[in-house]
Order: sequence, then C-alpha cells, then structure tokens
Amino acid sequence: MTARIKYCLLVVTITLSFSCNKLLEVDVPDNLVHNEFWQNRDQVFASLIGLYTSVQSNLNSYQVWGDSRSSLYEPGPGDAFTTNHAQFLSHDIYPENGLLSWSNVYKSIGWINSFIKNAPQGLINDPTFKEEELKAMLGEAYGLRALNYFYLVRAFKEVPIITEPYESDNQQVNTVAAAESAVLELIEADLTQALAQAPETFEEVTYRYGRITKNAVRALWADVKLWKNDYQGVLTLCAPLDQQYQSRLLAPLEWYSIFNPGNSQEAIFELQHVQTGPGSPVYNWFANFSTTATGGATWLGNPVNLMLANSEILYPTALPGYISSDTIRFKDLASYRLGQGIANGYGNGVEVYKFLGQQAYQLSYRPNNDRRTVNYILYRYREILLMKAEALAMLNRYAEAEEMINLIREHCNIPKLNPGEGGEGEEFFSRLLMEREAELGFEGKEWFAAVRVARRAGLQNVLLNKSATNNSMGYSYQVTRARLLNPESWFLPYHRTEIENNPKLQQKDYYKNK
Repeated sequence: MTARIKYCLLVVTITLSFSCNKLLEVDVPDNLVHNEFWQNRDQVFASLIGLYTSVQSNLNSYQVWGDSRSSLYEPGPGDAFTTNHAQFLSHDIYPENGLLSWSNVYKSIGWINSFIKNAPQGLINDPTFKEEELKAMLGEAYGLRALNYFYLVRAFKEVPIITEPYESDNQQVNTVAAAESAVLELIEADLTQALAQAPETFEEVTYRYGRITKNAVRALWADVKLWKNDYQGVLTLCAPLDQQYQSRLLAPLEWYSIFNPGNSQEAIFELQHVQTGPGSPVYNWFANFSTTATGGATWLGNPVNLMLANSEILYPTALPGYISSDTIRFKDLASYRLGQGIANGYGNGVEVYKFLGQQAYQLSYRPNNDRRTVNYILYRYREILLMKAEALAMLNRYAEAEEMINLIREHCNIPKLNPGEGGEGEEFFSRLLMEREAELGFEGKEWFAAVRVARRAGLQNVLLNKSATNNSMGYSYQVTRARLLNPESWFLPYHRTEIENNPKLQQKDYYKNK
C-alpha cells in the first residue's frame, strides 16, 4: 500500500440534519480539510454514520472471502458468476483474482482511523457536545475497526496493521504484513475499548440492531475468542447474551422473519439498508427467477450437499411426503426454492430463497422497491448457540454442546439429539458444521468456520472431506482434497496489485509460483 491508496478523511458530502430513521443514508466519506470539519456534534455524528456506509462497501468481499468456498455454493447460471468466482469454488485461487482486493476494507479502516483521531475536536469546538456522547461514538468506531480487521485476518492471516489516518500525499503507508497474533491483539484491544464505551442499546430499531452496541461487541469478541481457541472466553462473553436472548428464540413458524422483515427479536447486529441509501447487494447475489438482470444469480445452492446434510445425515425422516425432518428450514420455499432446479453448465443448483421471499412456503418474491433493503446479518443469537456448542465440545463437554444444538432444533420442530448422538471429535465437528450451514448457510462465515475447526489438532479432515465431497465445479474428490492439503491454501494470496503498490508486502510462499 502506498500513497496511491487514498485513506480519505471524513465527510464532506453529508447532510448534517437527519432523523433517527435515516441510518446509512449518508454518502461514503470523502476528502476534507481539517479546519472545515469536526466543528460540532452534528458533524461528528454524521461522520460516524458514514463509517457504517464504508463498511457496507465491503460486503462483497466479506461474502466471497468468508463463505463462498463452503460446500453449499453452486455457480450461478449467467455472467454474474465470473472466472474469479470460479477460482474460489474450485479452491484454485491466483494472485490476479480481482476478488482478492482489500482496497475497500482498508479505505474503511482509514476513515475509522481518521474518526478516532479527529472526532475529539468536536468536543473542544462545541460546548453542547457531551463527553459521554463522544465516548459512545468512539466505542462504535473501535468496534467497526475490529470487525474489518477480523475479516482480513481470517481471510489472509497476515495483513498490514494501519492505525493512523492517511492525511497527506507525502505520507507513506507502506508496511509489512503483521503476524496473525499481532492483528488479533489489535482486534482485542479495540474490542476492549468498544465494550467499555459503546452504547448498551438504542430505542430505535434500526439503530438497536444496525449500530455497534455492547451486545454486538460481545458477539464479535466471542467469535474472535473462538478463532483464538479461548473456549472459556467464548462462554464468558456469551453469558450476557444468553440472559437477554434465550427467552426470545422465535417459534418455528416465525423463523423466516429473521430475514424478512429482519431485525427480529433474535437479531444482534445487522447492517441496515434503506430506500434512499446504498442498496443492499444480497438480493442480487441469489435471485435468479425474479430478476431482469442478464447476469442472473451470482450463486446458487448445491442441492447434492444440501440433501446429504439435511436429509440423510442430520435430519432423516420417516414421515411420508417429507424429504427431511426439518420441516421449517428444509422445505420448499423456506431456505431454498427446492422445487425447481437451475442449470448452470456444471449441473443444477437451487435458488437461495431465504433472502428473496416475502414469506416462507409460498412463491412470493420481494417487490422491486424492497429488494435493495435486505439486511446483511452479521450476528444473531442462533449463531451464538452454535459458537457455544463448538467451545463446549472443545472443552470435552459434549452433553452441554448437544444442549445448545437442541435449543435450535426445538425451535425448528426437529427431534432433539439423544445423549451422545452427536458423537465426539471429528464426527461431532463434521456434524456441527452441517448444523451451522442448515441454520446459517449463505450468511457469510461458513468457510471461516470450517477453517477455524480444521486448524485444531486432529481435525484437518473435517474441512478436507467436507470441501472435497461433491465439488460444485465438477472436480473430483481426490483433486479437490489435494488442493487443500496444505493449510496455507485455506488462506488467500495477496492481490498482485497490492504487492506492486507496497514494496514491503511479500507474497506468501505458497502462492509465489502461481
């Protein structure tokens, strides 16, 4: 990274007067001169909302890096699924791949860095701006910076750490890639600040679930602890979430409300999209039948692996007329439009319906004006239960881990696991990843979850077997498994342009000959 990567300062194209229901209507931050900004609370608050807009610009990267290599993904049928996307599904990724670019993520980090440095000026210049308000806003900024770095470290492992804003064309920001442990240390330092300073909650719904709160910090930090194999730390951070959310688990027939209208009573942190702000990319990623776009859906669901998990392994059924005992999520027009396959040149896929419909179990797509407002779910309570199940199992507390899974099963009208039915070791974690995909599939983190599990001693085969089974690009089990035998292949190469722009950034050994 060099001066050519513009870590622009905060916010000139902002309307400074807006109401609570206009979250994320702010344009992406742009260049400004210090003495023209940071003059009062309104400017600081507008800058804060601009940070959320900057994070929205990262969603395509979040989805591709964190999820698209999971075994659920099938190529889309048209031009929206590119050769770059195909490399991810093939587990054969080259440094020229444009989807590797981290430019938007580091721009977002640059704006956050500028906010952290400069927002306190508003306190000096505006006597009506209270210190408690500033601290709360800074808590949100630290939480967002931690979120960005957590995506980077899970995707690339070693990445540059930048905590100062880009403020001058003469400023050099070239830096080596920091070790994974150093990045995680920064993330935890930011989350310490965020948990201490972020608001407990907000009255207005889109703020309550669309901005960083203490609950959002707890969920994110529990995820970080799980990545670090700090299992007791996971349970400690999840305890306050259990107290608030366990009684709020939705009834089975209310499950679809998690996605439409969103912001359900199980929600913890969802990036909000409104009619007049930046549009959500989620609908167009998965819509095939209801879109006029010539490119079609970017991704479909892999029906072979869906049936394997949801019908044969996890939820077999003896009921006539049913393909699965999961009659809430794995029924036509719930998570997927199972009744109509889509040819894609490699086989057939199914449409991911959970983000597309007005309601479950009937063919009723969102109206045109509602498609740009699909929330991007970052954390919800059922993921917390699955994170706890993983931590408990790693502590050899398998019975308690099964209880976490059974809470979700109960609220999907699925028979509970009998004691010991989930197995132990490799068997348990293979099933756990399938349980995660049944509940959280296509929500952005299932490849990260597989990598997290497989990095632990004795669990490498969990990822290898899962990824190599029924590869959607048509590669054999042996070829796909061979591509993933080296754990360095689970992480991404640096985009070639980043290396050209930053002489201190060296390509990883595994990818040097690609």
